Amino acid sequence: SEEVKAYKLITELYEYYMNNIDALPDNYKMFIEKMDEPLERVVCDYIAGMSDQYSVAKFEEIFVPASWKV
Repeated sequence: SEEVKAYKLITELYEYYMNNIDALPDNYKMFIEKMDEPLERVVCDYIAGMSDQYSVAKFEEIFVPASWKV
């Protein structure tokens, strides 16, 4: 179902950003580095602020090989 796909997309993005802090936008990294916000909260806030289209685009950018894109 579509819910399973959406869950997988969000879960994969979450795991990616938790393991690749440098991939976060600078303004989100600032919350971690200068304001001592927990990484988990910052990653959740970043993903929660994504539109559906943006989250799909980021997923494709990160996980789909360029040669597979049409």
